[in-house]
Amino acid sequence: MKKDIFVSTAVLQESLPLPGFLSRTRFADQPANQLADQPVDLCGLIGDRAWRRLHPAIRQRFGTSNKGGEKHLYQGRMDKVQASWFGIVMAWVSRLFGTPMAWSQGENVACDVYTYEDKKRPGGTVWERHYYFSDQNTQIARTTKIITNDKGLLECFGGGLGMSLKLEEKAGALCFISTAFFIEINKTRIPLPRWISPGTLEVTHRHAGPDRFQFTLEVFHPLFGQTVFQDGYFSEKEITDGAGTWPACDTGTPGRI
Repeated sequence: MKKDIFVSTAVLQESLPLPGFLSRTRFADQPANQLADQPVDLCGLIGDRAWRRLHPAIRQRFGTSNKGGEKHLYQGRMDKVQASWFGIVMAWVSRLFGTPMAWSQGENVACDVYTYEDKKRPGGTVWERHYYFSDQNTQIARTTKIITNDKGLLECFGGGLGMSLKLEEKAGALCFISTAFFIEINKTRIPLPRWISPGTLEVTHRHAGPDRFQFTLEVFHPLFGQTVFQDGYFSEKEITDGAGTWPACDTGTPGRI
């Protein structure tokens, strides 16, 4: 069934009320260097009871640490990579900071997902998606997940831009849901007002059969509705460190989001 990229704005405004212009999250005044030098422990973040409700294959996949140079490759296809006009604008604007989102659209798009330790952000795990829209149009979206000293989970885009995340279990699936976007200025993280931020991002990892999982990414804006929708299926593949089989990536400036 075809998925409509746009949803009712009224419904979103009811579920995502706009905060005050200068409302601040709990990490807004936290010095930017207060990041925990430890692997991302999702079980500790979501809680033991919710962790046990996840499908065993998801617990195994996300219970694996990338610390110590461990690397993983997941190959598959994105059935849909869609965005509204606002989503495309956000993708292009975000390229001023890093490349957290693909800026093209397509269907049946081949995609590789690499995860590995972020050596410039101790304890961080890089999630890097390679979209092969065509032979001449390969786009790389890259972010780093990292835990703060107060056990919060951040996703860092580069250039000082990032978001805080919460974890939820839904019918055995693992969901990453943004709670606020922020910009790092003068070593302080300042939350962006929701109306000028990308909105609310939700990524879902769902078991889809033996050695296979479904990846769904959605972004909702309180004024413009659903602005991004991506959905695909992936399987883990063996990787090597030879030329052309592993990305050599610059993940940012040491000590900065």
